[in-house]
Amino acid sequence: MNILFSSIRTILLFCAYSSCSIVNKVEGQNINRFALVNRHNVIVKEVDPLSPLSVGNGDFAFTADVTGMQSLEKYYYMNGIPLETLSTFAWHSFPNENNLKLEDAMKKSDFHGRKIFYASQEKNKAGNYFRKNPHPVPLGQVSLVRENGQSLGITDIKNINQKLDLWTGLLTSSYTIDAEPVYVETVSSPEKSTVAFSVQSKLLKNGKLKTAFRFPYSYDFSIKNKPPFDWKHPDLHTTVIVKKDSNSILLKRMIDESEYFVTITWRGKAKFTLKGAHYFMLDATGTDHLKIICQFSPTMSSDKSSSFTKIRKASADSWKNYWTKGGAVDFSGSKDPRANELERRIILSQYLMKVNYAGSFPPQETGLTHISWYGKHNSEVYWWHAAQFYQWNHTDLLEKSFRWYKKILPLAKKDAQREGFHGARWPKMVGIDGRTSPGGINPFIIWNQPNPIYLAELIYRNNPSSSTLSKYSDVVFESADFLASYAFFDKNTGRYILGPPLKSVNEKTDESTTQNPTFELVQWYYGLKIAQDWRSRLEMPTNKQWDDVMKKLSYPTIKDNKYLEMETDPDMYSRKGGFSSAMIMSLGYLPKTPLIDPLIMKNTFDAIYKRNGLKSFVSWSLGKGAMTAARLGDQKKAVDILCNNFPGAVFLKNGHVQRAKEPLACPAYLPANSAFLSAAALMAAGWDNGPENYAPGFPKDGNWNIKVENLNKLP
Repeated sequence: MNILFSSIRTILLFCAYSSCSIVNKVEGQNINRFALVNRHNVIVKEVDPLSPLSVGNGDFAFTADVTGMQSLEKYYYMNGIPLETLSTFAWHSFPNENNLKLEDAMKKSDFHGRKIFYASQEKNKAGNYFRKNPHPVPLGQVSLVRENGQSLGITDIKNINQKLDLWTGLLTSSYTIDAEPVYVETVSSPEKSTVAFSVQSKLLKNGKLKTAFRFPYSYDFSIKNKPPFDWKHPDLHTTVIVKKDSNSILLKRMIDESEYFVTITWRGKAKFTLKGAHYFMLDATGTDHLKIICQFSPTMSSDKSSSFTKIRKASADSWKNYWTKGGAVDFSGSKDPRANELERRIILSQYLMKVNYAGSFPPQETGLTHISWYGKHNSEVYWWHAAQFYQWNHTDLLEKSFRWYKKILPLAKKDAQREGFHGARWPKMVGIDGRTSPGGINPFIIWNQPNPIYLAELIYRNNPSSSTLSKYSDVVFESADFLASYAFFDKNTGRYILGPPLKSVNEKTDESTTQNPTFELVQWYYGLKIAQDWRSRLEMPTNKQWDDVMKKLSYPTIKDNKYLEMETDPDMYSRKGGFSSAMIMSLGYLPKTPLIDPLIMKNTFDAIYKRNGLKSFVSWSLGKGAMTAARLGDQKKAVDILCNNFPGAVFLKNGHVQRAKEPLACPAYLPANSAFLSAAALMAAGWDNGPENYAPGFPKDGNWNIKVENLNKLP
């Protein structure tokens, strides 16, 4: 009887979620997906270092310049976006010559009378070492060079016509060198860390143009963000030829303790030769058409069955599946002059998310386009990174990286236990090993902790089944146990408080004095509520400690009918130089909770907008601002924010957005794209208990013609 009841209950839950969370196509308004995507194909007509184009699959990406390869590395690095080849499988650590330990970067902090050691000393030897290590491996550079190995210059390449076909993931590059046409096709495997090229030119046949393969040691981390390749230490790594025949070569790369393999195969008459240390050339003299496949792998592979044609077809099939099965929004026929640009931003951001964020390891903030923050995943923005996959009906891609949290759960539990807490404390800045990285900010950030609960709930909404509950309940419950144990009960006030020590979202506050930030308080409440819902679905009793924290948790602080960012900054609105807007995420990013009054939130949002207008909403704040505006019913401001063109909100030709604070140091800041997609989906699909009208986040002024298919609502 219990089994029957449970089965019926699961079916009812599935029906309830299915009916409320999917926004299907409107009758008579089928979206032509092919036309929608293809009208935003990227066309490049000149050497533009801010517009390199990437092909990839979420676990691997190859970023190319106008030659279809990586022939202009120095120019693109100095003036725009670097040309990288990156995979989530390949990581490296510099030798730990001083036998440093993470504990050497730790310092005592007071937690309500209890001393906790936090890895907060980022500038001593241990802190510096463990921030840099591990980091991703730059897998190698593939380029076209002159016959003597000399690099091409930007003035050598003329009559450029490059196209990224978004529907198939195929990059075609047409240009001339020395008045001779060159035609290159570049494509990535949808499954493996493999890039393939088709190169056609008489310059190949007469030996004037060759393909080069070069391998750096690592990065020069004297520059934190966008570090250049380290070509200066050829003695610190090895490149060994393991096998070689007439149309293939297998290389073994050893970088200190890290190793990986590179299999290069080709079709067409060509000779593979050693040019210098870690530098090889493929000479195709005698043929004008060469097809090359370059596969990177963690283990030795002798598979030569793939061909350029097969990889190109597999890429086309994979991308067609992505574009046709996911959610879509079509603005064609709209009168608002910004409609086409808004649609372009959505399509290009979706492409970039698939290439950069759809992998098995939660991404760094520059994805697989270029390295930043030592290639580490910053978990506080993981919701922004991954929730959009659920919203655009690609929850499988959210789950792909979310499973890594299950993998590191034992480490997160040990960290919490070491600090005297229950449950799991998730690392803030982290590499593939799951170990936290030292920093003056990192150990005091807490808005990363509820993220796994919220994301698990989105996964459940997509598949409300007992198998989902069973698969992820440990992540949810251990996260909730930490939330409950971290909240400190202040006997003097009879309430639970958050911090100190604590760094709020803006990261500028003094961790020793920051207490009760508004957004984090609401996160704590919502996370514990969802965790209790999971217990109920599993027919488990309510956790009394979680309930106690929810009932007695501090309320956000209000002053002059506006929310403060935190309880301990009462004068924030009168302070010169502006103020943080983190508190607006309490209703936007998060759904309505008993802790937030929408009228007071409206006053808060209006005060922020009045002070700096659209300048307050750039970078990932595009999503933050638009989502709150939409939930507050201010559709005009929501659209204005999404269409913002202030620095830090400009979508480049390839869809990338430069980081407002350091545009050239971080020229491909992908949280802007992912947060933007979350907001656009919320506005198009709506949210639970929100307005029933179609596309509720957009103005009903007659200027918007919107077609929506297969989007998932947020809570």
